Amino acid sequence: MKINFFLFFCIFFLSSNVQSYEISKVVIQNKNSSSISITAEVMTTESQQARGMMYRKYLDKDKGMLFLFKEPKRAVFWMKNTYIPLDLIFIKKGGIIDSIHENLEPLSTKKIKSRNDVIAVLEILGGQVKVNKINLDSKILF
Repeated sequence: MKINFFLFFCIFFLSSNVQSYEISKVVIQNKNSSSISITAEVMTTESQQARGMMYRKYLDKDKGMLFLFKEPKRAVFWMKNTYIPLDLIFIKKGGIIDSIHENLEPLSTKKIKSRNDVIAVLEILGGQVKVNKINLDSKILF
């Protein structure tokens, strides 16, 4: 009986700590008609958003993380416990880019802020904004 209880507890504990995220395809359209497709984990809850990319050691160049907010807000991020350099794209309503921050320093506690109220933030591997020529004229579709 004790063994069954112990096994049940272990399975319950382990399964409750496994994170399950919604996946979304995000398309970035550049003004020159080129587009980039990113497979993004969608972060909607406060706990998901607080953790973000923390503790990850690797990110494919075609992968990312999309933070969706319930209401438009001034977004503030940092790189604490984040080991991968990231590019952050702050997104306003209609997929319009508010601001872009490139190659953020891993483990930094410097605050990275949107210029205005945004509805989402897309995190991608550092350097991909430059490689893919993403700029303020690009548009984000998700």
